[in-house]
Amino acid sequence: MSFTPLDLTGRVAVVIGGTSGIGRALAHGLAEAGADVVPTSRRAEQVEAAAKEIEQRGRRTLRLTSDVSNRGSLEQLLQKTVSDFGKVDILVNSAGKTKRTPTLTCLKQNGTTSWRRTLQAFCGPARSSAGT
Repeated sequence: MSFTPLDLTGRVAVVIGGTSGIGRALAHGLAEAGADVVPTSRRAEQVEAAAKEIEQRGRRTLRLTSDVSNRGSLEQLLQKTVSDFGKVDILVNSAGKTKRTPTLTCLKQNGTTSWRRTLQAFCGPARSSAGT
């Protein structure tokens, strides 16, 4: 059985948290599969570097920062991407923030605050793209 590579030619992907770690690897893979990719995060210098890497793979991109804790920035990201590319076919939320604390200690110190913040960050991009 032979492997048929994934062909995403003509697709547009937005990768939130796409400038480092797993998100960056996903952004590269999507571009290599033929998608135009918008890798975004809070830091403009990382967005710039990731966008250059997408362009080096022969794909189109935008240089946009976003913050998953700021719904307005996600809405601007969506509007600019749709304005420039006409659509968003793929949305990847790979944004994350790490605080290295044992889970039980974190729950005792913060209650559910950190979990609520994590869920808000995870669900925010999808809610913005759905218009809810």
